[in-house]
Order: sequence, then structure tokens, then C-alpha cells
Amino acid sequence: MAAAAPAALSKDLSDFLIEFSIGVHRYAMYPPGHPSLEPAAENLITRLSTLLRDRRTMNIGVANRQLIIEGVATDEKHPVLSDLARRLHAHQIAAVSFAMGTRMREVEGMLKVLADEPDPDEDPIGLLPRDQIPTWDHIQLYPVGYDRLAMMEGETAAQARATELWLSLSQAALATSDPLDMDSAPDGEVVAHTIDAHKREGAYDQVIVGYMLQLAEELKGDTSGQADSVRRQMSALVRELDPSTLVRMVNMGGSAAQRRKFVLDANQGMAVESVVKVLEAAAETEGQNITTSMTRMLSKLAIHAEKGATRARAEADTALREHVEELIADWELEDPNPDQYTLVLDSLARTGAAPPTLTEHGQDLRAGFGEAEAGDGAIRLVQMALEVGAYGPTVEAALIQIVQLGLVTRVLPLLEEVEEESAVARQIREQLTRPEQLDAMLAGDDVDERALADLVKAVGGEAIRPMFDALLESESRRVRRKVFDVLSKMGPRIWREAADRLADPRWYVKRNMLALLKFADPLPAGVPLRGLLSDRDPRVRREAFPLAMKAPDTRERALAEALRDRDERLVRMALLEMHEGLPETLVPTVVNRILATPELEDLHPMALRALGASTSNLAVEGVIGVCTDGKSMLGRVRIAETSQRMLTALAVLHFHWKDDARVQPVLARALDSKDPAVRSAASGGRKL
Repeated sequence: MAAAAPAALSKDLSDFLIEFSIGVHRYAMYPPGHPSLEPAAENLITRLSTLLRDRRTMNIGVANRQLIIEGVATDEKHPVLSDLARRLHAHQIAAVSFAMGTRMREVEGMLKVLADEPDPDEDPIGLLPRDQIPTWDHIQLYPVGYDRLAMMEGETAAQARATELWLSLSQAALATSDPLDMDSAPDGEVVAHTIDAHKREGAYDQVIVGYMLQLAEELKGDTSGQADSVRRQMSALVRELDPSTLVRMVNMGGSAAQRRKFVLDANQGMAVESVVKVLEAAAETEGQNITTSMTRMLSKLAIHAEKGATRARAEADTALREHVEELIADWELEDPNPDQYTLVLDSLARTGAAPPTLTEHGQDLRAGFGEAEAGDGAIRLVQMALEVGAYGPTVEAALIQIVQLGLVTRVLPLLEEVEEESAVARQIREQLTRPEQLDAMLAGDDVDERALADLVKAVGGEAIRPMFDALLESESRRVRRKVFDVLSKMGPRIWREAADRLADPRWYVKRNMLALLKFADPLPAGVPLRGLLSDRDPRVRREAFPLAMKAPDTRERALAEALRDRDERLVRMALLEMHEGLPETLVPTVVNRILATPELEDLHPMALRALGASTSNLAVEGVIGVCTDGKSMLGRVRIAETSQRMLTALAVLHFHWKDDARVQPVLARALDSKDPAVRSAASGGRKL
């Protein structure tokens, strides 16, 4: 009995995936606003809308060179689909999900995100923290690892997430690289004793705290009880931890606001005995006093909640958690004017002193406050200065803080509300719009993009150079991305600077400058496209290629160089671009280099499609040569062995040259084949 043929994608699903791949490619090639982008997104949303008529969701799994959709894997040799799989895999994305109601703007946003090639020096999308992974109302990207979680038998995604976090916490606590599962993982008591016994290393503690914070939040969100096994383990861990260790962990958990959130999350997601212990640790960390009577009452409630009668357990559990929430809500700083704030107030009385900085007296003036509290206080100081017409070192310190916290957008409107000739308003504006303030704003790990854009607008032309410096030198990926986004919207003002910086020998500088110049129309004079197309780094050549496509005088030369390039991705880009038109002078290169090179077999179907746009005799003969394998003894055409490239070649012959006298014998012979795939390709049933 013949083996069953592998399952094949339906035409609708295949068309959808092809449009998906084309859309990502277009967004990678062209800057926002280019006329090629909107049709690509429209085609994808049209295909998707058709599929979602009969489905609520459309889920696509990702392997290295294949996509999995409705239980069927795509052909890893399909050039367009394998390219999409490669891109998604490079982003460390395990799955993409579309839901009914997906809108055009969501598709456009997704295509823009996926079009960016991952930087080797930066984390790809799937390795970003969960809250930084791009998401939309109806489109979801799942990072690598989610597929493993989702496959845990009998578990929901939320349950699997809690399980994964617990296993990761256990693995980190044991300091082992061996993977764990729920059968091999130690229980909560063992993990607690391991943490207690570990010498105090900041990195080790920080990793443990990170998982504890995530687990508390995850368990809080699970109201179904499906993660009870993990909840029991986490509660046992907290219960068995030495109090001094727990205090140390809670103290490392971030700001006061973050610590309080941890207590509240634990209050909703852990056993009551563990809740009391976390509360006591947080109180000691923040210098709060819980009276002996209150501690006694909470302990009694915890005992009743754990061991009381059925009705008493529920009532005691509820009462304890309500008391914890009330305690957290009423916690205040011991001193309404703590030392750090007093330092700011004292500086009001100084005369002739240098402007205070945020780290004056060896301390951060924001210490003891959450960022929101610190920002509100600084803005109130500025408001007071405007109202009373006073300006001094304290106001300057507040302005520095406002810039670093990204709150410039809340201050600039205040300046519009005061009298036009206010000297204080002018001083504040001058202070906020100094180029050095940009350096301060961009010095951290992140920046508010709206605040950055407003500050750049206020600073004007002097902002360009600091912005470019940050784009090239900042160690934070988030800062660089937001700087790039703001620069890309600044128009012609930045194009000359970008062109000038192409002289920098560093590859990533040239790549970033070329990426910015995609927005330039026209390109500024002097951009050395020819030299960049032959740059020794392929990442630079890939960015230069789309720019060369925009200029008629460089398009053909760029295509020729790309077809001869050692970088397969650049060759792929050129072949995709040729779907818009193949210059006749390049037909020999496509036939004699691409089709004749076995190592480039994955690209042969794309090359064949590109040849279909030509009327050259060499193009027709080259495609016929892929379909045939000489002649029989009777002089009849012999069809080549079935393969992806041969079927594509037959489809090209049918769609472009079926009336050609040289082609008709080949198609007729193929229509007599016993292979249904061959007959389908020769009759026009195979989509190009």
C-alpha cells in the first residue's frame, strides 16, 4: 500500500501566508508612507478576513524554516514561506495569533515590528520582558518557550505560565543548568533552605526576587484555582524562608510602591500564613511598625483560616486579607518631611550656592519616594516658582529631576499660562530647553518618547547632534529605538546629518544612518550608495539596497550587485524586488548564476517567478530547462523529476508563455503525467 501523501495547505491558507510574507518584506524594504506599504497590508487583511469568517482565531506556529497552521507544516523549501519562518524564528517568536476583528492599523503595526531585523547586539522580540513584547487587541506574538508551555498536558496557558515561573525559580535557586519539570523540581521547603544557605550575592538574590515578584503577580491573576500546586509551593517557600532572608529579598524588590504591590499580590495569591510573613518583612523594610496586638490578631486569623471550621476558614481568610489591604493603604512615611526632602527645603535659604544636583550629599533626592511622588513634588515646586515669581537652586534641581523622569510635557504647558514677560518662565524654559537636558534625559535605561519628542521640539536644531550621539552610543536598546523613532519624524532637518555620519567606519553607524535615510525623499546629495552596496558588512549592504531601489539611475546596478552577492538574504531581496520588473540585462545572471547553482536551490522558485516577467528567449529556455530532462528515444520531451522548482517552472510556463510554440510541447507532456501535482501546475492550478 502506498504511503499517504503529506497533508497540504488549502489554497486560502497558502495565499494568506504568502501575503503575510510579502507584507513583512515590503515593510522591511520601504519607510513609512511609501506607496508599496498600504497595498501589502490591505492584501493581508483581505485574506485574513476571508479566513476568519469561519474561525474565531487563526494561529501560526513557527519552526526554523517552516510555519505550522491548522496542523499542517509548510514546505521548508518554499522560498517565500521559509523566509517568513526565518524572520519570525530570528525574532524568537514561537507563534502568531490573529483573532476575529483584526483591524488594518493592527496589521500595519505588526508588519512594521516584524520587518525589523534583530540586531545581534540586542535582545530579539521573544527574549524581551513580557510587558515589552509588542501586542495589539486582536494580534498576539508568543515568545519562544510559550509553545513548550502550551503543550503541557492538561494545563491552561495561565497555569503553564505559573508552572514555568516556578521551575525557573527552582532552577535559579539551585544554580543548575539542568532543565526541571514538576516531577524533578524540589518542593518549596527545599528551595527555601537552598536560598537561606546561599551566600549573599546581589545577582543571585536579584534573580530570585525577580521570579518571586512575577509569581506573586501570576498567582494573583489566577482565580480559577488551576495553579494551586504552584501556589502551595510558593507559599511553602515563603513560610520556610528565614525572616532575615525574606526581609533582604523584599528590600531588593524595587521602590516602596513595588514592595507594596508585592504584598498586595501575595495577599491575593498566597496562603494566609505566607501573607503575614511577607507583610512583616515589608513593614521592616519600610520602617513601619505593626503593633503587637495587630500582629497577634493577624496570626490568629491565619490559624483560623488554615485550620478552623469550614465557615470560619472562609471568614477568617477574607478578614485577614481585607486587614492587610487596609494596612497597606494607610502606610505613610514616618516623617512627613524626610531628610531628603528637608535637604531640598533647606536649599531655599542658601544664597550664592551652586545649583544642587540629584545626588547632592551623596544621596539621590528621590530616595524614599516612588517616581510618581518625586515627579509630582518637582512639578509642584515649579508651579510655586511661577506663582511667586521666584527662581533659585531648588527650582533648578526640580527641573533636572523633571527631565530625568520624562515629565517635560507636564511643565511646558504651565509656561504658556503665565504672563508672556515672566522672567521666571523664561528662565525655566531656557533651563528645560538646553541641549544638556537631552543628555540627562537620554542617560538612563529608558525614556518617554512623547516627552523626548516635546523636548526636542522645544530645543530645536541644537537637539539634532545630541540625538544622533545617543542613537549611536547609548547602551540601552529601548533608548536607541525611541531616539530613532523621534529622529525619523523630524524630516529634512536630520537627513544631512545622517548622510554626513555615513563616513563613520563602524558598521552599525552606517546601518542606522541608512535606515534613517529611508525616510528621505529625495536623498541628500553625496550619499555614496555605490560604495555602500559593496561594503564588507552584509548588514550595511542590506540597508543600502532599498535606497538604491528608489533611484532609477542606481536600481539596475544595485540589482546586479545583489544577485552576485555572497549574502543569500541580499540575493533573496533582489529576487523579490524583480517581481516588479526584471531588467533584460540581468536575465543571464538569473539563469546562469542563480538557477545553475545547486547551493542556491532554495532561491530557484523565486528566480523562476522573476524570469516570468521577461520576454527574453534566454528566460523562456532557462525555465524550460528546469522543467525537462532531455528527450526520449522517440524524440518526445521528457519531464524532469518532480520538485518544488520544477512545479514552479511549469506554473511560470503556463501563466506567461502557454501560447509559445516552444512551451506547448512541454505543457502537453506534463498534462499527461500520472502525478496530479504536475498536471495541476501545467494547467494553471498552482499559484505562483
